[in-house]
Amino acid sequence: MKRTLRHALWACTTCLALSAAPAAWASEAGQPEAIDNIPKLTVRGAAELHKPADRLLLHVGVVTEDPAATTALQENSRRMEAVINALEKAGLSEQEYETGRFSVRPVYSRRPRNASPEWHPQITGYEVTNSLSVRTKKLELAGRLIEAANGAGANSIDVNFDLADPRTHRAEAIATATANAKADGATLAQSAGVRLIRMLLINLDQAGWRPPVPRRSRGMAMAESAAVAPPIRPGEVTVTAAVTIVYEIEGAEDD
Repeated sequence: MKRTLRHALWACTTCLALSAAPAAWASEAGQPEAIDNIPKLTVRGAAELHKPADRLLLHVGVVTEDPAATTALQENSRRMEAVINALEKAGLSEQEYETGRFSVRPVYSRRPRNASPEWHPQITGYEVTNSLSVRTKKLELAGRLIEAANGAGANSIDVNFDLADPRTHRAEAIATATANAKADGATLAQSAGVRLIRMLLINLDQAGWRPPVPRRSRGMAMAESAAVAPPIRPGEVTVTAAVTIVYEIEGAEDD
């Protein structure tokens, strides 16, 4: 897969504003000054980075049901053990998975249409759910792990991708958004014939990331298909940031 880095950069808001309400601000001499009466220019810079996903998140579940709780639990344990062995044979290490969820709950009878007032639900069986949470950087194993889990008896498989170190890319997006805001502020000031004096305020509006759309497959539906590893493409994670900067400005006629 060709890995690309695309930047969508734009300036969102600009304004030149004066306000009559006083506000305190410390000057270089240590005396408060009213910044609301200072001519200002506000600019917002944004950045959107597209980074190749570098971590696979796999949630593998086994759900069993039986009239007897012990039987449902035993069958679930047997199948989950088979799933774990299959995943390890496919290339997964013990450090790359852990139990994500385990539960045993009763299953009740459904209320019939013409139930009498004395009707009460009865326990008809027990459902046992056990799931594994897999986190690995071995993206090339995605299809093989899904095939192995499905073949070993997993009946719930959810696949997601994300970034192993998202904060590093978040910092890059913030730096890019800040640079965009400063560049746009300089351009706007020059175009408007004013001069930037100093930065009064800088604010991080938002910064985060969006993983690719989850690819999900149900093991029971896959069981009847050909026993081959499904093609899996990790895709890209979108990392965004937006920054607002407020400058004090001076008109060109004041030079």
